Amino acid sequence: MVKKKFLQIPYGTKDILPGEARAKREIETGIINNFAVWGYDEVATPTFEYLEIFSDEGAGLLAESFKFFDRSNQALILRSDMTKPIARMVATRLDDGRLNRISYLANIFRYEEAQAGRQCEFSQAGIELMGAAEPAADAEVLALAVSSLQVAGLQDFTVSLGHSDFIAGLLEEAGLNAAQAEDLKDIVLSHNMVGLETLLSTLDIKSDLQALFRRLLLLHGDLGMLRELKKTVGNDKSRMALENLEEIYALAEEYGVAGFISFDLGLIRNFDYYTGMVFEVYTPGMGFPICGGGRYDKMMEAFGKSCPATGFAAGIDRIMLVLARRDKLQTQTEWDYYVAWREGRLPQAIVRVMELRAAGKKTKLAVRPSDAEAAEKERERNFCRKLVFIE
Repeated sequence: MVKKKFLQIPYGTKDILPGEARAKREIETGIINNFAVWGYDEVATPTFEYLEIFSDEGAGLLAESFKFFDRSNQALILRSDMTKPIARMVATRLDDGRLNRISYLANIFRYEEAQAGRQCEFSQAGIELMGAAEPAADAEVLALAVSSLQVAGLQDFTVSLGHSDFIAGLLEEAGLNAAQAEDLKDIVLSHNMVGLETLLSTLDIKSDLQALFRRLLLLHGDLGMLRELKKTVGNDKSRMALENLEEIYALAEEYGVAGFISFDLGLIRNFDYYTGMVFEVYTPGMGFPICGGGRYDKMMEAFGKSCPATGFAAGIDRIMLVLARRDKLQTQTEWDYYVAWREGRLPQAIVRVMELRAAGKKTKLAVRPSDAEAAEKERERNFCRKLVFIE
């Protein structure tokens, strides 16, 4: 007999129950179909890769990964995101010089502190647009993210849009060493205002730049904020980042999605590979993003290629949680027909149920004989809309 403790599922995982699984599949199908409408072709990569593929992710993310060895003593890793595997695939299998619009639906594995919206195994649907460096590509990614969340049933959300080069330019202007820059990034990532003030008090940087760093966690706003900052930043990299965001926003207006966008220049995503615009999508009542992405122009260099790229991933489990909290997740599955039968009439019931199924009707068949009154009760218990009773 299986020991009682093993009747529990592993930490950070969950069972997806009847009804929930159907609702999840419908959301996934809607999003993947929407990706196809926008010209993105679906791919799949192995659930595990060589550890080397993810070796430059940083100590924090590697510590959160699930690692193991195969029989040849090769170090392997359960994929902790999909961007790296797709970059590997494009570099080795699809390097024909054309633009690659790629979509995926996959389970991701990352050791998380399990709580609402965070699991060690979770589902993502996402896209990668590889081979385009222009703002048009970033605007397309933003617009597709908005469109996909709408297809999933969400309308009330905000796209927080930032740029990795804005902070990078400030760090270079301040002349911070690698350790100081990393400390500041960690503080900004954790939104630690007290820690930011403490760190800045130890740094010897000019007063106007220090004042800008102090505002970093508060730089949320609209185009007016970007234009005001362009007048005050003292380095070209940060200024060009602001100009790039203006260009992307102008194209987002053409897509009709600019109303969802709010700028956040203190936004740092917890992946080191971003090189341009970055964004996260938030919805009221949720303390975590339901979607995120950005530009990563240098990742392919690790695979011996040079290829600009941009993309995003949406968390399916998080979308479902948002819908459930708003009573918009329909997990009660209904069937069209319940076919019941009297003693000796099973062959005729089978013929009828197969006719209904051939017509595309979702149909359940009774497994034992009954009378009409009992059959009606079973119809209700099985959530079937209509009863067919074979006398």
